[in-house]
Amino acid sequence: MSEKETLAFNLKRLRQFKGLTQEDLAKKIGLTKDTISKIELGKQENVGFKYLTSICRELDVGLEEMFMDGPNYIPLKIVVSDKNVETLKNMFDKFMRILGDKKK
Repeated sequence: MSEKETLAFNLKRLRQFKGLTQEDLAKKIGLTKDTISKIELGKQENVGFKYLTSICRELDVGLEEMFMDGPNYIPLKIVVSDKNVETLKNMFDKFMRILGDKKK
């Protein structure tokens, strides 16, 4: 995959994960919906550093994540507190059961 294709794939994946439309993201960073669409289609020739960093800030990802080839994951940040430890433990247990079922 070329860098442009990798950026296109990751931008769309991460934008959708955040629940943003192309228009939502465009408004937040000062671009047009058409420009976001072109980036996601790999048709935008030059995406300036200023806009790349703004996109990353809005999507809460590092710049390097936009250019990772073939990531098969979605970044997950967990804040652990006394109040949510039990909830996190239950989520982890369910996750491990799902992984166990997939191995069968």
